[in-house]
Amino acid sequence: MITYNVFLDRARLPAAADWARAIHEAGFKVELNPDFEPAAYSGYLPCPDDRTGFEYYLESFTEPTFEIGDAGAKAIGPRNTVASLRFSGRSSDRDAATAAAATLTAMTDGVLFDTEPGHFIAADAALAWARNERYQPIATYHRRALRRKARLTPPIILRLLIILFLVFAIYWLRR
Repeated sequence: MITYNVFLDRARLPAAADWARAIHEAGFKVELNPDFEPAAYSGYLPCPDDRTGFEYYLESFTEPTFEIGDAGAKAIGPRNTVASLRFSGRSSDRDAATAAAATLTAMTDGVLFDTEPGHFIAADAALAWARNERYQPIATYHRRALRRKARLTPPIILRLLIILFLVFAIYWLRR
């Protein structure tokens, strides 16, 4: 699943009808249901039907997590809510989630976090991001490698010596 997170002030969360109108005014061809309640709704949000849509979740945001990093926390600032828009790999779902996330960010003076490249995007650049135009992220999260560096610890050295001994023993027995 791919996720776009929009960090915003909960008091600025728009009504669904206003959000849907902003999507159309921005030139996106996405049909957001104007009857859902953005402050209370959780789950799959069809746009306009089950063939296109994304999962929508709204949660309180108090502390930055490890994944956000210091630069991301600074970019987010005092925003107290995060709207998560998740979707699968279908292009229609991506288009719907992208348009919805960008317009929500622009409407609320929020910060958009695109988890794939790790970009934090300011409200004034969100629509350019959604249109695949040039934009400048205000912060970037660099994923840390999950692999540890290989170290020659005593147990590893012992295993290597045993393997080496077995190789020589097999060689000597075959002669």
